[in-house]
This record gives sequence, C-alpha cells and structure tokens, in this order.
Amino acid sequence: MKQVFAFLTLALFIVTPVAAREEIFEVGDKSSPFSRSTQRDFLPATEAFRTTAWRDDDRVYVGFTVAENYYLHRHQFAIESLSQGINFGELALPPGEPMSHASLGNINVFYDQVLVSAPIEASDTVTGPLAVMVTFQGCSDQGLCYPPEQVELILPYGSPPATFTTSLSLGTADSTKGAP
Repeated sequence: MKQVFAFLTLALFIVTPVAAREEIFEVGDKSSPFSRSTQRDFLPATEAFRTTAWRDDDRVYVGFTVAENYYLHRHQFAIESLSQGINFGELALPPGEPMSHASLGNINVFYDQVLVSAPIEASDTVTGPLAVMVTFQGCSDQGLCYPPEQVELILPYGSPPATFTTSLSLGTADSTKGAP
C-alpha cells in the first residue's frame, strides 16, 4: 500500500507542473510572447525573409523578399565568398527607411524587398556559379527579433528575376551610402 501511495504522490508531482504550464500558456494574456498561439503567429526566418541570388561578370546580387509586417536591419547585411580565390568588394545597399528601434536606437530598415550587391574581386575571370554566405537580421512589427541568420547560397550566372529588375534599373543595388 505504501508503494502505491508513493507512486501516486510521485505521479502527482510530475503531472501537476506539466498541466499547470499548459494551462498558463492557454489561458491568460494571449499577447504574451510565451503563449502557443503567439509563437505560431510568427514565421520562420526562411519564410519571413526569402532570398534569391545571381551574378553577372562584375557583381554578385542577393535579393530579399520580406513578408508583410516584417523588416530587415540595414546594418546587419554581409556577403562572404565561399569560392576559392574570390573576394567581394564593399557591399552596396540602398538607404532604407529610418526607424526608431526600442533597443537599437535610430536605425534604417527594409520592408517588402531589398537588393544588395558587391563587386567581384578575383585575379582571373570568374566563370560558373559562386558560393556565398549571406548574413542578415530582421524583426517582426509585433516585436519579435530574430538572431542574425546565415544562409549559404549558390549564385548562378544570369539575369535577375523579374521582381528585382526594377531595383537594378533604379540603381538601388549600386548605392554605397552609409546609414545616417
């Protein structure tokens, strides 16, 4: 009988905190960042910030399509070559939109879409696709900021996708202005 009582007592101590945790997250303030419904409302970084990339004879290009109610930080972009003997020059970024961020102060951000580029620096003519590591960071308008993300991309030789041809014709990928 003592063993059954001890087993039931132990089971009660294990089940009660688990049940309480479930109840706390389901009931109460739904705007809490710990509630399950709120966590499901945020997109994974790969869906919130979709990338496409390509290159031509002189430059590499990385385009980001940003989901509605999300934005990318201008100061967090970087492109690093993963291809032997190839480096990139200074990253060109459009100016972005000014924002007063709660924890970062005054920064510039990109909503909707942004195209960044960098000149290819190589001693020989570069043929074929290039491998790169792209670093970026973004947030949701609801307050969730993702940690800096890194994604490996293969940049084929070719023309930009139609969604980025306007950006190229306006020269936004060639802007080398710094953040204000």
